[in-house]
Amino acid sequence: MQCLRPLHHSGAHTEGICTEFKLFNDSLYCVMNCPLNTKLSVFCPGDTLVPTHWDDMKGSFLKLVNLSPRFREYNDVKAECVKTGINLTIVEIEQVQNETLWKNYQIQKKQMEEKNNHYNNERLLLFHGTSSNSISQINNHGFNRSYEETHGVEIAIGSYFAVNPLFSPRGYVPPDAQGFKRMYLARVLVGDYTQGHPGWIIPPDKPSGRCADLYDSVTDNTSIPTTFLIFNDVQAYPEFLITFN
Repeated sequence: MQCLRPLHHSGAHTEGICTEFKLFNDSLYCVMNCPLNTKLSVFCPGDTLVPTHWDDMKGSFLKLVNLSPRFREYNDVKAECVKTGINLTIVEIEQVQNETLWKNYQIQKKQMEEKNNHYNNERLLLFHGTSSNSISQINNHGFNRSYEETHGVEIAIGSYFAVNPLFSPRGYVPPDAQGFKRMYLARVLVGDYTQGHPGWIIPPDKPSGRCADLYDSVTDNTSIPTTFLIFNDVQAYPEFLITFN
């Protein structure tokens, strides 16, 4: 990872490669080595910086942006829905901008990359259906496995996310008073996963034999997954809220 925009350094050289990550003022920063392998006291912003395509937060930690059908993000989300084969009429798509949730998600991503020794931990664009009563809670505080309902399909106890909303145990949710339904298209860190089992409240040990080396998530089918479940709420970020009927 190349470091740019250093916040503090104790030497003249300010370019290098991140060799370790540190938490500093609730954000993730990297410590660099220069090409001569002399460690510098250099801290630079890591991936906890908010995405460049976000609207100006204006000092707020949460902002919902109603996307115009002219926006690329709107059409990308719509394309994800269409390719699943689900028949729905999109009423609106909102981009959820929550700075705290985003930073926590990125910190978790870095920790999983170090733990698993690979970068293939993120499974983008998984669906999570929910009732209108849970929208404010999720937008402000993220997904919460304590509120999950399985609707008769259980691979463990946690937060469920589906590759296709038609396969999701929460894919069919009750409409609100206006007849609208809602689901999220979320970023999810599935990491290293295994087959789930009813009643599990934590993931099982990996076969590595290392102490406390657990799987990151579980699924209904390791060969062709249709549903993933995470046990750690910060492993998912509610990126888009889709209202449909």
